[in-house]
Amino acid sequence: MRVGELGRFGAAGLVATVVDVAAFYALVEAGVPALVANPVSMAVRLGVAFWVTRAWVFRDRDARGAGVELPLFLLVATANVLVVEAVLGGAHLLAGGEPASLVATGLKVGAVVLTFFARYAVSRRWVFRAN
Repeated sequence: MRVGELGRFGAAGLVATVVDVAAFYALVEAGVPALVANPVSMAVRLGVAFWVTRAWVFRDRDARGAGVELPLFLLVATANVLVVEAVLGGAHLLAGGEPASLVATGLKVGAVVLTFFARYAVSRRWVFRAN
């Protein structure tokens, strides 16, 4: 594991997460259900995350091109969305309805943090791999 690369991945993820969480919270506060707000805010996050990850984190691995990397990135991101949706869905079931905005946001942040190292490993070895 390369520490500098991991740090850049974390910084890129932090920027994308701040964008994601801000959009999610705004949507939930506006009355959009958390299970709908999550994929919308994560779609915004994906654009930020792909661009920053490809241009900065794995800049020395630009051998395969965006045409190959983007579909793989989206596949990994979809798996991440499903994990977060499962956490939010579980909270919805346990609460017997829509959880409070701050509770839902906290659960979302927790799920994103928990998937960090798995996303890094998959991104490094599969999505943005060096030739």
